[in-house]
Amino acid sequence: MDILVTSCGLDPEPLSRRQKLLYICRCVPLAENNVNQIELAPRETGKTYLYRNISYYAHVLSGGKATPAQLFINLNTGKIGEVGTRDAVVFDEIANTDFTDPKTMVSIMQGYMQDAKFSRGKKELLAFASLVMVGNIDVQGSMPHEKYYHLFEPLPDYLQVIAFLDRLHGFMPGWSIPKLRPNSYSKDYGFITDYFCEILHELRRMDLLSGIRSRFKIVDTAMTAQGVSGRDQRAIMKNASGLLKLLYPDGRLSDEELEETLMLACELRQRVRDQLHLISPGEYEKVALGVQITASGKVISPSLPDSQRVQRITLPDKPAVGEVLGLAVCGDHGAILRFEMQATKGSGRIVPLGSIQKVMRESIEAAAQYVKAKHEELGVTAEWRQSFDVAILATFMGIPKEGPSAGIALVVGIISALKGLPVRNDLAMTGEITILGKVLPVGGIQQKLRAAYEAGVKEVIIPHDNLAEAQALPAAITQKLKIITVQAVDEAIKAALIMPNN
Repeated sequence: MDILVTSCGLDPEPLSRRQKLLYICRCVPLAENNVNQIELAPRETGKTYLYRNISYYAHVLSGGKATPAQLFINLNTGKIGEVGTRDAVVFDEIANTDFTDPKTMVSIMQGYMQDAKFSRGKKELLAFASLVMVGNIDVQGSMPHEKYYHLFEPLPDYLQVIAFLDRLHGFMPGWSIPKLRPNSYSKDYGFITDYFCEILHELRRMDLLSGIRSRFKIVDTAMTAQGVSGRDQRAIMKNASGLLKLLYPDGRLSDEELEETLMLACELRQRVRDQLHLISPGEYEKVALGVQITASGKVISPSLPDSQRVQRITLPDKPAVGEVLGLAVCGDHGAILRFEMQATKGSGRIVPLGSIQKVMRESIEAAAQYVKAKHEELGVTAEWRQSFDVAILATFMGIPKEGPSAGIALVVGIISALKGLPVRNDLAMTGEITILGKVLPVGGIQQKLRAAYEAGVKEVIIPHDNLAEAQALPAAITQKLKIITVQAVDEAIKAALIMPNN
């Protein structure tokens, strides 16, 4: 391993075993045919250093324009593009790469990533180049920043296509690789660059995997109904084959060494599957890729440190006055909104805190107007708008909050704060309100209910007109999540507030 890392131009001495293995993973697209790999990492981690300096069989596209003629075939001249003449085509700074016709380009790439073939005009050609995409990602400590709901967000929108992403064989955790420093470079003997380049090129002709294929079986350790897909299996086999060629080119390895190699191969694909589940949970179940070792029957699966990175809002420990849970949609996923409201002696001000935007501020005013108009029925003093201030805090203040669907949560929280009644801590709600107390339907109800289910909420209040959409969710969710539908604000208040006689 040290010789391989040194031959890649880096000093292995300060690196951990995992970091060495990850560096070697960068060589997999050069040693294995048709590997589709992505690496997102902080700046200065040497994402393209290997491809630029080690192999002249790799071609690096640094931003700028990329055309079908350049990559696949020029229909005017018949000249084969980089995919047909190289071992790897690397898209550097993928977020800044400009495809002249994004939809056409992505469509051609999808077909090539699946079948190693591409068609242009009447010609269909077979090619063996691996596709590697590298780009930057912001980090927080040693993990991707929590601002990313899924880790494909740094990609341009036209690449955030599920059919395209599902064809990626591996997602390299570039945030686990240290930044390059002046003392990071090789100080010892390794293979001469030209020789090492040819070794990698010749390894593409070898087949080590077939000799050990009977020693393991790919399984879904989560035992989901969906199970391991054909693309999952192909991806793990591609990753494992490339690693075996690099680490054990003689084909001799113990079960312990096989386990380590397979766990890394599974991890690279598991990261892709995890992000697909976040983007489209209805289509991609939370599969846990692993292997069963034939000789011992041992079943193992990788543990991804970044799998728990998603920002989660914990539920309150117990019912509290003025503390209420709302439901929202952030981008393409649902989220829990946690509000805190406090009534104090003052001059009737409403004080919104926590990056609350224009439409949500109007929802607050609508809620306040409803409480003012219905104060007798609600048991609230008529003078509260003159003698009390109500502060409304939407937690996680750095994240902007917008939209009308928190109206029902806002009115419940205001009444709770004014009357000193606690709100149930196992219940979340969503719905737009009017000043007459009607509850109107909202968008993204399925995403919101999924978020409530994943957060451990027991019951949700939703507008009656959203019931049909909610019932279309999988039974696993609807059986564990009690759905209360309301048409008026007073129904929500009765369901959410804990009265003294309760």
